[in-house]
Amino acid sequence: MAKRKNVKPAPFPEENGGVPFNASGVVRTGTRRFAFVDNKDPTALFEMTFDAPVETVERIHRRRLIGAGGLGDPEGLTRADRDGETFLVVASSLAVAKAGRRVDDGLVRVRYRPDGDLPAEPMDAFREWLLEHMPSLAAAGRLEPDAGGLNVEGLAWDAGALLFGLRGPAVPGRVAMVRVPVDLGGQWTTGSLGTPTLLSIGVPRSAAPQGIRDISGDERTGGLLLLLGRSASHGDAPFRLGTWRRGDDSVRLLDITFHRTAKPEGVTTFSLGDERKILIVDDGGGYAVL
Repeated sequence: MAKRKNVKPAPFPEENGGVPFNASGVVRTGTRRFAFVDNKDPTALFEMTFDAPVETVERIHRRRLIGAGGLGDPEGLTRADRDGETFLVVASSLAVAKAGRRVDDGLVRVRYRPDGDLPAEPMDAFREWLLEHMPSLAAAGRLEPDAGGLNVEGLAWDAGALLFGLRGPAVPGRVAMVRVPVDLGGQWTTGSLGTPTLLSIGVPRSAAPQGIRDISGDERTGGLLLLLGRSASHGDAPFRLGTWRRGDDSVRLLDITFHRTAKPEGVTTFSLGDERKILIVDDGGGYAVL
């Protein structure tokens, strides 16, 4: 994978109803296709088609989600292939907003198909289940993100479990993920979930609280790519990319930085021939291929 400093995303060729896409989690769905979520629009996934070199987005298709329920503030997206079927999973931020008057709940399983609307199945009361089974997050679950509250932005499929990356709560020098075992092709209820565990990972040279903005698994290396950024909206921690292997105590930061205008929210790795690439999507309505 190429390393490039000061990454500045290129704008998408289209907008979502006249406003830039607020792009977050992203996954590959075809040779030149990638799907992403817009956290301002929980009714659909958005699938972008690249040119043959996979450098420039040619067009974006709206893939309406049918049956997604009350999904709010979608932030995470991951893919898993099981028994010849492709599943996409969408996770909300699980945050509270507007002084607790709104709760963004949602964990949605999507059975992917190449064209048309996408059938979706929500898992009822996932946020309530998570806070009940992770007492260490219960207090944060009552607070808004900028007050140190629960805020999930990353999502990855990892060896029989979903990994949820926490943007918050956060402490300087560490980031956290919650690992939840699940049979992705089985019954989609909280009763089918395994016991969650909290993973705490060190971040070198980190003086300010940072959170996970997205996670991408790399089947070739067996590790994870972590997109990091400030935990609160008023923070000043820079966006960084790092790799992490299970069992390691800390992230290994890559020699990649981001332009001051960039707001990277989603990342995925993919192969192009023998070369490994990184795709970044930006909540300012852009993307970059590294």
